Amino acid sequence: MKSVLYISEALNSFTAQELKELSLSSVQNNNSNGISGYLYYKDKHFLQYVEGDEQHIDELIKTIKLDPRHRLIMAIEENNLEERRFPDWGMKSIVEVMFSNSVVETTIIKTLTLFKDNNLTLSASSKSQLFRLMDELSVSVLA
Repeated sequence: MKSVLYISEALNSFTAQELKELSLSSVQNNNSNGISGYLYYKDKHFLQYVEGDEQHIDELIKTIKLDPRHRLIMAIEENNLEERRFPDWGMKSIVEVMFSNSVVETTIIKTLTLFKDNNLTLSASSKSQLFRLMDELSVSVLA
């Protein structure tokens, strides 16, 4: 299995209704492709984590990159994922988690943005630490 963690910036702010529609369409599309994950939105920034079969994840990321509603800032991959972090989520509803756990999401967004803005390369250790934050997030939101 493969997982990808990425951040992007919305070109326009999303309304609550638009976020709900995005969440619902994500759940439908991801369930049909065996993809699970987590989607967070705040201040025009998306943080998304997806996991599943490598081919389906690669296709999803290609689609995301072409979406004109946002620009991709940075993505990191984790191959050989042994166990899903979000096994029962086609995509967790943005509305449900919009205001909880924001410290973890904000840390990830700021870290990836900082590296991108300064043309820095994430070390394997830094990538591993970001995925460990996703581990912590998955435990806290599943509780």
